[in-house]
Amino acid sequence: MERFKHIITALFLLLAGAGLVFAADLSIESDKQSFKMEENKAKFDGNVRVKMDDLKANSPRAEVYIDPKTKQLTDAVMYDKPYVVQVKQDKTNEIKANILKMSLLNKTIKAEGNTQTTVTPKDSPKPTVIITADTQSYDTKTKVLTANGGVIIYYKDVETFSDSAVANLNKNGDLQKITLTGHGRLKQKDSIITADKFIYDAVEEVAYGLGNAHSDVDMDGTRINVWSDRQEYYKTANIIQASGKVHVIYKDYDAKGPKATVYPDPKTNKPNEIVFIGRSTIVEQMRSIEADRIKMYINPKNFFAEGNVKTVIRNVDTKKNDLNE
Repeated sequence: MERFKHIITALFLLLAGAGLVFAADLSIESDKQSFKMEENKAKFDGNVRVKMDDLKANSPRAEVYIDPKTKQLTDAVMYDKPYVVQVKQDKTNEIKANILKMSLLNKTIKAEGNTQTTVTPKDSPKPTVIITADTQSYDTKTKVLTANGGVIIYYKDVETFSDSAVANLNKNGDLQKITLTGHGRLKQKDSIITADKFIYDAVEEVAYGLGNAHSDVDMDGTRINVWSDRQEYYKTANIIQASGKVHVIYKDYDAKGPKATVYPDPKTNKPNEIVFIGRSTIVEQMRSIEADRIKMYINPKNFFAEGNVKTVIRNVDTKKNDLNE
C-alpha cells in the first residue's frame, strides 16, 4: 500500500469545514490518519511525528483529542514507547517512556512507564543529566520537571535516589535546582548523604539535607558517620555543616553536640577535622570529655577540648578492703 504523508496543512484542509482550530506551532505527520467527529478524536498510525515549538515527538501510533466547544486540539497521547527530542543550541534533551501525553494548550508533557530523561551537551556522547522514574512531567513554560516513583538522577558525578523529585531548569535548559522528597539519598564518590528531604543547588553546588540527615563518608577504608537534624554539603570546598543533635562516630570516637563542621585536609581534600561548637561531649575508650568547643582530628588521630572542660574517667577499678582481714 502506498505510504501517505499527512502534515498540518492537509489536516486543516480536511477539517476546516468542521470549524476546527489548530495551534500555529503544531504539526502532525503519519502514515495513516482517521477522524471521529462524534468522539472528538483523531487517530494516527505508522511513524507518527508531532512537532510543537522546538519539541519533536515520535511514536508508532497516537491519538489527538479535540475540545467540542472551542474545536481546538487539546491533548495528544502517543503509545508504544514514544520519545520526545528538544534540540537546543548547545544540548539535546530527550524523554522516553511507554506512553507520552502532550497538552497542546498548556504546553506540558507527561511521560508514563519506564520514563527516562537525558540531557546531552553538543558534540558529547555522554549525558550530563539522566533522570529515570515511573512518571515524569515537564512544563515547557515554567521549565519545571517533576518525577515520581523510584526516582534516580545522575548529574555529573552526583547520583540521587528518592520517591519524588522536582528539577528546575533555566530558559536554556540548564539544571538550576533539584528538590528530593521521600527516602532521599545523595551519593558522590565515597560519600553518601540521606535525609527526609534534599535540596541540591546545581549552580552553587550545595546540597541541603533536611530532617534525619546522615552522612557516611569513607576515609581510607574507615567510615565517618555524621547524624543530625540538618546538614549542608558544600561540594566545591568539600565541607559538611551539621546542626541539631549532631552525633559523630569515627573509630572509637563518639562525639555529640549542637553543631559541627567537617573540614577537609588542605593537601588531600579528604575529611580530616571536625569542629564542635556549643556544649559538646566526646567519648573515647574509658573517658568522656565535655567542653564548649571540641576539635577532632582524623590523621593523626587526636582531639582538643576548650572552654569549661570536664573529664570523667569511667569504670575505675576500685577494691574494697576487707576490714576483717
